[in-house]
Amino acid sequence: MVTPPRVVQIVGYSDTGKTTLITQLIRHLRQLGYQVGVIKRDGHDREWEPAGKDTWTFRHAGAGLVAIQSSTKMAWFEQPPPSLDALIGRMGEAGAQIILVEGFKTAPYPKLLVVRERSHLALLERLTDCRGIVSWFPLQTQALPVYPIDQPQRVAAFVETVLFGDQQNHLERC
Repeated sequence: MVTPPRVVQIVGYSDTGKTTLITQLIRHLRQLGYQVGVIKRDGHDREWEPAGKDTWTFRHAGAGLVAIQSSTKMAWFEQPPPSLDALIGRMGEAGAQIILVEGFKTAPYPKLLVVRERSHLALLERLTDCRGIVSWFPLQTQALPVYPIDQPQRVAAFVETVLFGDQQNHLERC
């Protein structure tokens, strides 16, 4: 039986450094031995492939599922898109132990808020289960722990604590 993956969301406004932070978290969590998956929300519904290319053509002809595979990678297009929970389940079945979710602000998973400006703190009022703040500027609050954006090791350690509590042997690492 597959152990369900642990999930944490990285949320914030555009251009706050979410992708950079997630990239650094991936590296740190991989160094700790975890299999890491990432799910990113495309809030703009961009076209991901050039018009007229084969996979685009197959999708626009009506194929609800289109996959493309090379010798080193695979991509899967699905219309309509599955729910976040379904994606998490699929990633867990594929071996992800930790899933970092960028976006999906209203989803019910533990969150870290990334803020570049003080005005971004207003987002806290709309979030559920926010566990901490990653900030570009000095910030003191008694409500949530705050981590500087330039200290990804501390953020990674906090993510581990959020996901596993004080357990000594978190997940069986690879």
